[in-house]
Amino acid sequence: MNDFRLPTFPARATAAVVAAIALGGPCLPAQARNVRLMESVPDALRVTRTHEILGNLDLRFGGDTARGASLVRHDVVVKGVGTTKVQDVGDDERVRPTDHDLCARAFEDAMTQLAFAARGARATAIVGVVSNYEGVLFDDPTHFECHVGALKAAVTLRAQLAVGPVAPTPPSEVPVVSPPPQPVSPAVPVISPPQPRADLVPPPPAATFQPLPSAPAPAPKQSQ
Repeated sequence: MNDFRLPTFPARATAAVVAAIALGGPCLPAQARNVRLMESVPDALRVTRTHEILGNLDLRFGGDTARGASLVRHDVVVKGVGTTKVQDVGDDERVRPTDHDLCARAFEDAMTQLAFAARGARATAIVGVVSNYEGVLFDDPTHFECHVGALKAAVTLRAQLAVGPVAPTPPSEVPVVSPPPQPVSPAVPVISPPQPRADLVPPPPAATFQPLPSAPAPAPKQSQ
């Protein structure tokens, strides 16, 4: 007869650890994923609704753009989040968005928060915008910092809120996002009918009017 022996504690512990790794191992890299990306500001402005969100607010990226501005609020920090949810609610999308798509969503969320803060402070411009992820400054007029995980991305921005006119940004710097100009109806050209040339106008036809003959004199009345 073979004796049946329970596995010793170290063996059972080892088996439990192996099972835990087998079940939870695939999830660990996804939970720990934190990819740092430097995203293009012009590209994010192009693929998001930033222009619509800002409305009549000016936007300037780069810390130097706040110099000389009349500030009404200092160091406004917002954290935008972009998720894999459909319309930010409900189930995850069937196809996971790319990291760049998630960063664009996070950027749009951050711009929305800055726009609300600016309107609440009665500001007319958002200037000196820099990345400030976990308090670490990244100042670039053409790029912002984005951190992407398995299911969402995060963009942290710090900005200054200003009133009044904002100094123009050199063309070599980030494109300036200014309020769109009001559409102007194009002038409709007036096309006059061509005037006939004097040398080509035929002479008027000869008069064909003939005077009527004189009426006959009335016959004298006969006396009775």
